[in-house]
Amino acid sequence: MHNEIFADLTGLDLGEAVAEIGAGHGTTTHWLLARGHRVCAIDIDPAAVAHLKTAFRHFVETGLLKVIHAPAEAIPLPDRHCDSAVSVAALHHIRHAEQALREMARIAIRLVAVYDWTPESAGITNPHSPQELRQKMEEALSVAQHLGYQISRRRLWYRLLKIRQ
Repeated sequence: MHNEIFADLTGLDLGEAVAEIGAGHGTTTHWLLARGHRVCAIDIDPAAVAHLKTAFRHFVETGLLKVIHAPAEAIPLPDRHCDSAVSVAALHHIRHAEQALREMARIAIRLVAVYDWTPESAGITNPHSPQELRQKMEEALSVAQHLGYQISRRRLWYRLLKIRQ
């Protein structure tokens, strides 16, 4: 399913510098770096941060990747720091979706693109229950609509998109 999401991301003008929120173990990090983006990968999990620094050591050493240990609700970057902010399959792990979406919009110049799993994806793309994903998705969609994000949905994932003017 990541391939479908990456195909969708390909259609967006992410710019050169991308903040990746909820980087995890680097699937999206790898995809972004392979397309020539400078990436700032942010994750709250110390083990994920350590893994990213090791797995992508060359990119860290050359300055193409910066890895930051921080929650999505308090991103330690200045306003309009990067061209875009991207989050793939992480929003259901974030406690305060509204604050995280506000933070992503704060640091991005061009756009924010957030992808996450629908309840139908439970057991297919992830180990979460349909009920858990439904609750997190409904919260995210409500907050995103309030904050002016465009919402689109596929069978196994949905996208929240905010294009800055």
